[in-house]
Amino acid sequence: MERYLQILTDGYRTYAQYLLDTILHPSWDNIFYWLLTVSAFFLILEWLAPWRKDQPKFRQDFWLDFFYMFFNFFLFSLVGYAAISDVVVVAFNDLLAQIGIRNLVALEIRSWPVWA
Repeated sequence: MERYLQILTDGYRTYAQYLLDTILHPSWDNIFYWLLTVSAFFLILEWLAPWRKDQPKFRQDFWLDFFYMFFNFFLFSLVGYAAISDVVVVAFNDLLAQIGIRNLVALEIRSWPVWA
């Protein structure tokens, strides 16, 4: 159990460090700033040529949408997915090892007999 807790904390720590590096170090391949840029582009496009003419510049749920945009892309992984998925993979491999499965490859061709 201690091993799984260590994997969980390592998963949180590594993803939190990745997220912090993503925010603090802008670059061309940084998805955080691409998300901001694309969102700002479509926001300005919607202001210039609105889809619904009677809609205000900032809709009622604009800030909620803004929060969900970042939550779904970054915070969801930090809250649970990254660390918990690491634990599930290790636990699944441990379970398979207990029943004698060491390799998850569907067809291990090397183990087949050689017919000539």
